[in-house]
Amino acid sequence: MALREENFVVLHSGSWNTKAGINVVDTNKPPHVTIRSLVGSRTVAPEPTDIAETEAATATTTAETTSETPVSETASSADIKVEKTEQAAEGAVENKEQAKDVESNKPQTIYYSGSALTEALQQYPESELTVTTPIQDGIVKDWAAMEALWRHVLFRELGIKRSRNASPVLMVVPTDWTKEEHERITQIFFENFNVPGLYLAEEPLMTLYGCAAVTGLVIDIGHNSTEITPILDTQIQRHAIQSIPLAGSDIDKHFLELLKGDAQLVREYGEPLDLEFARHLKESGVCQVLNKDEKENKTRAQAEYNGKKFTVGSVRYKAAEALFNPDLVGKRVQTLIEAIHAAQYACKAEKRQSLWESIIVTGGTCQIKGLQSRIESELSDSLAVSENFGEFQVRDVKFLKVPDYFPALKDSIVHAGFLGSEIVAKLIFPDPRNYINKVDYNESGPSVVHTKTF
Repeated sequence: MALREENFVVLHSGSWNTKAGINVVDTNKPPHVTIRSLVGSRTVAPEPTDIAETEAATATTTAETTSETPVSETASSADIKVEKTEQAAEGAVENKEQAKDVESNKPQTIYYSGSALTEALQQYPESELTVTTPIQDGIVKDWAAMEALWRHVLFRELGIKRSRNASPVLMVVPTDWTKEEHERITQIFFENFNVPGLYLAEEPLMTLYGCAAVTGLVIDIGHNSTEITPILDTQIQRHAIQSIPLAGSDIDKHFLELLKGDAQLVREYGEPLDLEFARHLKESGVCQVLNKDEKENKTRAQAEYNGKKFTVGSVRYKAAEALFNPDLVGKRVQTLIEAIHAAQYACKAEKRQSLWESIIVTGGTCQIKGLQSRIESELSDSLAVSENFGEFQVRDVKFLKVPDYFPALKDSIVHAGFLGSEIVAKLIFPDPRNYINKVDYNESGPSVVHTKTF
C-alpha cells in the first residue's frame, strides 16, 4: 500500500511539551498540536456490577458486528456500514479486555492528557488524580503514561483511526535515549498503535535540517537541561556533545524571585506570582538580554497576563543571566559559553571553522530578545584574534535561521526541528526501504530499529 503525504505524522515529545502534526504536503506551517507533556492518572477499583455490565456491552457490540447489510444499500452507505462494523469490532475487543480485568479483580488505571486532563482536574480532587510528567530530565520515567500521551495525540488530537491506520510516524528523539528505549518505542507504535511505518530521528539533526544545513552547532536550551551538539556532514559528533543541568526551569525559578522583588509590579498585578506568570513574561518579548556595553532602559515595560495589565522594571534584563553565571541559581556547572567551547574543541581543528559559522540557538528560552547577540558577543571576545590568520583560526561567528522561503516559520527558530522533521518525512516515507514497515517488524521484532532508522 502506497503511503500518502497527507497521512504522514511527525511527533516530538519533550519534558515540557509535545508537538505533533499530520499532512506534510505543505511544510510551511507550525505544528497542528502543541500540548503540555502532562498525564493524569486515576485508579478505579472494579465493582461486582461491572462484570455484568461489561458482559452485556460485549454481547451488544458483538450483535452489532454480525448484523447484515441490506443488498439495496448504496456504495456510500456500505462504506459507512463497514466503518461502523470495524469500530464496533474494536470496541468488542476493548470490552473483552475490560471483562478480563474485572473478572481478575484488577484495578483499572484511567489516563488523561490535553483538554481531557483539564476537565479531569476540575472534576476530581487531588487525592484521586495523580498528574505526572512522563519524561523527566530527558528520560522516560513512566512508560504507561508516555504511551497514554502518545495515544491521546494520535487518536484524539490528530483523529487517526487505529483499526485503519494509514499514518506512518516520524518520531523525534533525544540523542541520549538508549537502544532499549528505541526498541520500546518501536514495539508500542507497531503493536499498540498499529502504525504502517516508523522512523526515529534525532532532535539536533532535525533542527539543523530545518535551517537548511548539514553541518552546524545546535544549542538547545530545553526545560531541564541545555545540550550543545556538533554535527558534521549530517553526522552527530557524540563524543563532543555537552549537556549541562541548567536550562529553562532554572531561569523561570530565578526570574520569578526577581519579579517578586519588583514591588510596583506586585502591587499592580494584585495576585500571587507563580512560575506560569514568570514563564509567560520570559517568552512574551518583555525580557531582554543585554551585552556588556549596553545599558538598561530605566522606563518600565508594559505587560499583560490573564487580562491584567502591569509594568515590569529592570528585572526584565536579568531573566537569562544564569546561563552566563550559574552561581545565580546556586549551581556549580559550566557556563553556556564554556560548554560551547568544550563542544567545539572536542572536534577536529580543521572542522571547527564550519561549526563556528553555523550555530543554531533553539528552545523556549531562545525567544528572549538579545540572547543570540549576547552569545555571539561573548564567543567573539574569547576567540583568538590576529592579523595573520592561521589555517585553523576562527574568523567569524555566524548564526543560522529558518530560510526565508518558509515565511510562516522564518521568525520561529523554535519550530526549526519540527520543520526539519516534516522535510525528512517527505523524503523517507515514499520508499519502504527507508523506514521500518510492518513486514520488517514482523520479521525482526523491535530490534529492527537498530538497522532501519537514523
